[in-house]
Amino acid sequence: MIHRKRRIRRFAWSCWLVLVTFQCITSADDLASVPPNSANQNSTAASGPSPAQLKMLAMLQQKVTENPKHSDSWRTLGRLQKALGDMDSSIESTRRALELDPFNAAAHFDFGQLLNDISRPDAAQTHFQEVLQIAPASNYADQVRAMGIDSPAPALAQLAAPSADIDLANRSTAMDRMTSDPANLIRANELPAPPNFNGTSAQTVGYEIQTFDGSDDLENRLRQLESEAESPTSPFRVFLETGLLYNTNVTLTPISRDLAQDEQASFQWFASPDLDWKLIRRENTRAGLMFRGYFTANESQFQEFNLASFQPGAFAERDFLFGGNEVIGRMEYVFSNDFFDGNQVGDRHAGTASFTVIRPDLNAWYGYTTIAQSNFKDDGVIPEQTSLDGTTLTFGASHFKRTSWEALPMVALGTDLEYANTKGDDYRYLSINLHGSTDWQINDRWKFTPTWGVGYRNYPDFTDPIGRDEIFWRVHGKLSYQLTEQLSISAVAGHDRFASDNENFDTERTEVGALIGFKR
Repeated sequence: MIHRKRRIRRFAWSCWLVLVTFQCITSADDLASVPPNSANQNSTAASGPSPAQLKMLAMLQQKVTENPKHSDSWRTLGRLQKALGDMDSSIESTRRALELDPFNAAAHFDFGQLLNDISRPDAAQTHFQEVLQIAPASNYADQVRAMGIDSPAPALAQLAAPSADIDLANRSTAMDRMTSDPANLIRANELPAPPNFNGTSAQTVGYEIQTFDGSDDLENRLRQLESEAESPTSPFRVFLETGLLYNTNVTLTPISRDLAQDEQASFQWFASPDLDWKLIRRENTRAGLMFRGYFTANESQFQEFNLASFQPGAFAERDFLFGGNEVIGRMEYVFSNDFFDGNQVGDRHAGTASFTVIRPDLNAWYGYTTIAQSNFKDDGVIPEQTSLDGTTLTFGASHFKRTSWEALPMVALGTDLEYANTKGDDYRYLSINLHGSTDWQINDRWKFTPTWGVGYRNYPDFTDPIGRDEIFWRVHGKLSYQLTEQLSISAVAGHDRFASDNENFDTERTEVGALIGFKR
């Protein structure tokens, strides 16, 4: 009961904080385009800040004191200080936000407005152009274009993120000139140099399975069981899918979630192999090597997102009887090594322990536990916030239900719980997922397979004032025609949606295409 009351109080406090934050930021936005000497701002200064604004100011000042390296907290403080008429402090806070994160498009926009307010239009234009360079599809960029300012050159800068390799030491000299004293802002070229995107690696958010819930594990296990039933004496199991898709967001790859705010559409070739080689095969014991992978090739303008994910591993499994049921216990290890356009992104070691219980009526249960250790090559500018390195723990359970309908022989339903304990606060999460699928056997050769999934992901330690918790769902369908026992062709379509109040992490993807499947 005590814990419940604490949670209720914490929820109420969070709701109040969001409301006050919205009120203050809205006020800051309303005043953002008003010159500092205008009557409106003089009226605000004369009337004095409201009690809510004072509380918000104290809260933000405490936040930047406790976490002085968080760029967006300084930016939010600068907006409030501007709304309160304290231009010098606002300039200094926004300058600090850019010093910490030169890729913060919102801070560049705010600083440009501040420079306009102190009659430095040339210097302001430099920062407005940075908004177009960093986030050309954002609302900030739309406002910049409405001012008649264009980007100096087209770029895909929004597809990159800050790299730990950027020389911030040299940049700090320019940042030091961005003080509240207008005398230090005489020439635009004295402002910080534009972020250097050349050679900057893409910053992925975290290792994710292809469909972002546990249905991939379920599908892999189902293929393994079918192969064992169809070819119990064969030491090899081969499954390959390849084809051409039209993907509305190629930045949303199987190993990354929110690589970019902007969606990028492209035709995309892909291949997904899944191979087993049973080196040891006895009556109720099997062990060997395996290889999985996921490979894509996009149109030339998006080749930096050509993914090559190599996943070699090993497995061992054993059959035994328990309570009249056949049980298959399995252990496997997979090492994943991922590349974007030939450049390594990161690697992961994953161990999975699973069991499959097959009842006499052929209904089955599948459960698994996976422990994975991820290591990304780039930890970002502030590893305590942005590093994706860490351990992920996943528990999942699924049920295969046989039906009496010839056209609907099986229905599968599963759930998963996952905890990612990353080094960076912004990417540590807890999630719960539900997923399901079925097979509609139209006739001997035609089959339709709909799949769906829904989940919720909570980021308890996210450092931005606007949380990034998200609800995600997906709906996919595959219409297959069996050419031979080994070869099939399919038409596929699907949609993935990731809904978050934080627009930086709100995204979606639609895919349609055709593929060829081979198994033996």
